[in-house]
Amino acid sequence: MKSVMVYCEVENQKVADISQELLSAGKRLAQKLGCPLEAMIFGSSLTGIESQIAPFGVDRLFVGNSMRLEPYRTLPHAALASSVLKEEDPQIVLFGATSVGRDLAPRLASQLNCGLTADCTVLDIGDHFVKKEKKEYKDLLYAIRPAFGGSIMANIINWDMHPQMATVREGVMKKEIFDEHYSTEVIEVDVNSILKEEDFVVKVIERHIQQSGVNLKKLQLLLQVVMVLDLKKIFNF
Repeated sequence: MKSVMVYCEVENQKVADISQELLSAGKRLAQKLGCPLEAMIFGSSLTGIESQIAPFGVDRLFVGNSMRLEPYRTLPHAALASSVLKEEDPQIVLFGATSVGRDLAPRLASQLNCGLTADCTVLDIGDHFVKKEKKEYKDLLYAIRPAFGGSIMANIINWDMHPQMATVREGVMKKEIFDEHYSTEVIEVDVNSILKEEDFVVKVIERHIQQSGVNLKKLQLLLQVVMVLDLKKIFNF
């Protein structure tokens, strides 16, 4: 199915900011492609979680709801995400460039035998002509990210693998409500039929979470502004 899929992170029934930013970016891509925007979310006590996701223009939301799915662990989340992606076959899949996204996305890319672009700062849709094949590919994901220490912006295009996957840095996409009353179809994922006991070999014994005293998002935006100013000096524009 031609669609854009976003993996949403959740902690204590609150959808992460990066996931909502990705939903906004995903909606813009879906509109350019003329296709649905889909999302998947796995955690515990997720009844009504669509209220935090639907306003961003999500057409279908896949929910895996189980006490065993929070906190995040690689194997169960990978098994559920892989099942959804194989069944739905989206064209584009987006993850946050967080500790969770950087753990999950490469594993799924390996399972699905597809490409993955990491730490993107710009996403767009466009065409690409392959000289060797003498063929033009339409409606591809332009996954754009800084390279060579930020001195250039690399446009990474994946025309021969499916789906096209990318992780996106937090704070670079504008979070925008599409429609406060948007109607989203909620699809319950049958967690028990997908997961196996061996998916839970890792046990979380204890967690310690401490609030950071540094606002990394603001610091990242400041560094990006400095980078742009330096480029303007170099190229005199």
